[in-house]
Amino acid sequence: MDLRTWITNDLTSLRTRLDSGVFSLLPADRMSERVDGGGVAAVYVAWHTARHHDLAVNGVLRGVDEVLDTWGDRVGVVGDTWRGLAEGEDLDLVQQLDPAAVGQYLLAVIDSTLGWVSTGDLTVLDTVPDSTAALERIGTPEDRFDWLYSMWNEKPAHFFLAWEALGHGFNHLGELITLRNRLGFSRF
Repeated sequence: MDLRTWITNDLTSLRTRLDSGVFSLLPADRMSERVDGGGVAAVYVAWHTARHHDLAVNGVLRGVDEVLDTWGDRVGVVGDTWRGLAEGEDLDLVQQLDPAAVGQYLLAVIDSTLGWVSTGDLTVLDTVPDSTAALERIGTPEDRFDWLYSMWNEKPAHFFLAWEALGHGFNHLGELITLRNRLGFSRF
C-alpha cells in the first residue's frame, strides 16, 4: 500500500466514525451538555478537533485558506478563531457555537484534507513549514499558547498531517464516543 492510500484510508475512517458514530447518534441539542454535571461538552471537543486540524493542515502545512473562512458564520465564530485551540474548554465559546454546524465543519475539514491528499503534491511533507506565522496570522496569544507555539515550532510537515489531522483526530473521536455513551446515546 502506498502512503497516499494509507493516509486516505485513515482520514476516511476518521470521518466515517465521526459522522456515523457520533454526529448521527448524538442529537445536536444535547452536544452542549456536560456529562454528570461536569466535564467537557461534546461541541467543544468537536470544535477543538476541527480547529487543530484546519489550522495545522490548511494554515500551516498547505499555506491555504482555512475551511473555517467559509464556515465562521454558520458555526457562530467569526473572530478570535484561535479560541478552541486549548484543550481546556472555553465555557463562553460553547454558548456561541452551533452544535450541528460544528459537526458539519469538522467533517468539511476532513473532506478538504481528503481532497488534497488524494490529488495534491505530497512533497510538502518533506519540508519544515512556518507554524509560528500561521498561529500569529489568526492572532493566537503567544503568552497563553506558548505550549502550542513550541510544540509546533520547527516540526517537519508530516507531523501536521500525522498528528494533528490523524492522531489528534482519533484521540478526540474516542473522547466524543465516551461523551456520547455517557449522555445515553450508545448504539450498543
